[in-house]
Amino acid sequence: MKSGSWRVGVVVATVAFGLALGCAPTDRPESSEPATGAESADWTPTPLPDGDTEPPDAGTVVRRAAEFIQSQPEFLTEAMVTFGALQESGQTLHFDVLERVAIRRPDKLAWVTLHDDGTVDRGWLSAGQFTLLKQPINMWGTISVPSAIPEAVDRLVEEYDLDVPFQDFLSPETAERWAGEDATSLEYIGEEWVLGSWTDHVAMRKPGIDFELWVRQGPEPFPAKMMVVYTEDEGRPTYVARFRRWSTTLPEGDATFEFTAPGDAQRVDVTPVIRP
Repeated sequence: MKSGSWRVGVVVATVAFGLALGCAPTDRPESSEPATGAESADWTPTPLPDGDTEPPDAGTVVRRAAEFIQSQPEFLTEAMVTFGALQESGQTLHFDVLERVAIRRPDKLAWVTLHDDGTVDRGWLSAGQFTLLKQPINMWGTISVPSAIPEAVDRLVEEYDLDVPFQDFLSPETAERWAGEDATSLEYIGEEWVLGSWTDHVAMRKPGIDFELWVRQGPEPFPAKMMVVYTEDEGRPTYVARFRRWSTTLPEGDATFEFTAPGDAQRVDVTPVIRP
């Protein structure tokens, strides 16, 4: 593998559609620094309860997070994602993307991916119509897909090699993906402070995959962080997502999921990927 050549999940969308599609950023990342001299909540962990308590079962932690995600009729999440891989030189290189996903079940999905080279991809799925727009080349394409989100995502991934962010959250089998029958180990690690919340840290292993999940404690057990190591792939690529925003309420109406082509954008035909 040549140095700098590996960017899992970062360039797949371009390869998949056989063209570059996406969108210009519309939001600036929120700053984690406090506006005044006061410390932000991220820097001030709340005290844990006194006394010895029995640690939770790791499988229970995973299922609770998965079931909570699946129970939400709509949600939005935003994360900084870091990809890394060992190069032939012996050095491990890392690349970042900022991703935001909004979902309204059963048939609406929108996402934005800001790559570290400044390019931006935006995807819209609504009632069986999927559109992808890419900037700065200002090109877009549309295809028909199944109306339900899980089946639509499967089509985009399998036939177009499109990298859809956070596919585990969009699947009805989130818990099985994380800790199903193919898991060879499932361990509770402990309580850890992550991005302003106490979390339950669990670790899982599957053939070819080491997986860690940090689940927020409290009434909304969303993931605060997740990490994947592909142990059998060349360069042992890694994936780390730090979720800096979750919301279970989206703006009223469907504007979040509706695509309006920029006036100077070029529409292109989209065809499935031809596999060898």
